[in-house]
Amino acid sequence: MNALLTSCLEGELDPVEGLAKLSVAELNFLADALFRLLDVGKPEFGVKSWYDAVLDELAARGVRSAVERSAVDVSSD
Repeated sequence: MNALLTSCLEGELDPVEGLAKLSVAELNFLADALFRLLDVGKPEFGVKSWYDAVLDELAARGVRSAVERSAVDVSSD
């Protein structure tokens, strides 16, 4: 597991101040890694909260996450 992801899940990274200090590339990495962890049968406690916090930080910066960009748009026009 990546050190950045590990620091989130082990409570070493502050969910507000820590995420604010990360680059967009690092936030996108975390969004992708956390999304993959959510895609298992029984995700680890706290993964959803971290995923939401990362998406909120990206949204606050006016950036869509790589996960959101890669999702297929199934809405009808």
